[in-house]
Amino acid sequence: MYCSDQFKQVDAETFTISIPKDADFRILQLTDLHLGFGLLSRGMDRLALDAVRKIMKKANPHLIVLTGDLIFPFLPKTGTLNNGKQAKKLMEFLDSFELPYTLVFGNHDCELLSACDKEELAGLYKQGNYCIFAEGRKNLTGVGNFLIELVDESGNVLLPLVMLDSNMYGEGGWFFSGFDRIHDDQVDWCMERLTALKQDNPDIKAMAFFHMPLREFKEAYEKMKLGDKAVLYRHGSIAEKDEYFGISKFKSTFFDRAAENGVIKWIFCGHDHLNTLSLVYKGIQMTYGMSVDYLGYKNIKKSYIQRGGTLITRSADGNVDIAMVPIGSVVSTRVRGANLLLHG
Repeated sequence: MYCSDQFKQVDAETFTISIPKDADFRILQLTDLHLGFGLLSRGMDRLALDAVRKIMKKANPHLIVLTGDLIFPFLPKTGTLNNGKQAKKLMEFLDSFELPYTLVFGNHDCELLSACDKEELAGLYKQGNYCIFAEGRKNLTGVGNFLIELVDESGNVLLPLVMLDSNMYGEGGWFFSGFDRIHDDQVDWCMERLTALKQDNPDIKAMAFFHMPLREFKEAYEKMKLGDKAVLYRHGSIAEKDEYFGISKFKSTFFDRAAENGVIKWIFCGHDHLNTLSLVYKGIQMTYGMSVDYLGYKNIKKSYIQRGGTLITRSADGNVDIAMVPIGSVVSTRVRGANLLLHG
């Protein structure tokens, strides 16, 4: 576990990081690395690790947040099911930057028949020299529901970071049962924690990080294409085939509850490797992180406009800027409806 004079574990589900009040604080979101660390994936792994090094050099972050599908224990593409070994190799790589990092699970970190389940992977990640991770309450759905609170020197909370497990697949099966979602008990827990923070500071604003996109992301995109000016375009594009969103068929109350609660203003996800869109809808900015994947999608090595990271900068005055950090020089901003909103 990470150790620093500026870092503290408050309880089993809460950490604090003290940040300077007169300087910017930079958070780098990385997502969907899909590292195999197996006999069949060595070439693609080298490309992915080199990409991360380039992104790190460009972003120069203070904290790294990884939003799932970091490892890929899929035998036909990697030659291994040993996700425990994969996690250890990933930690060794991340620890080499000597910067704190935290993570949430995706739907591929624990593939069917892989060596470790999420509880076992959690135990491994907590051994990382610079890793910040907690399993969270045992009675909650998922593994890895916790908070990292950025605080000032007096301990006042400046920016809570909510880490949530968006789970893997629905009830009754594996992949073919459809993608899962953030469950109601997780939503209740999250809103209770945020409400408590709001009682201390009515103006508090928070960020949430998880793997799979919310259904409201697609809803907002469809409205934007129709020219609805209640949706604000920020950056990026939808480059998945047929404008695909990998959303759950199961209804989640998370977005509606977050909008009602009013504390969460920024949401960051991954999952759809070719989507980089960032939109503001009902007062919440939803952002797809740029992906790193060279292995998960067929022929994705030939794609390049989506590959990179997402830099989140909290300024000393409390303002937040979100920017893409591509490893190349070209980023797609072709989004139907965006020009209508920007210039209409």
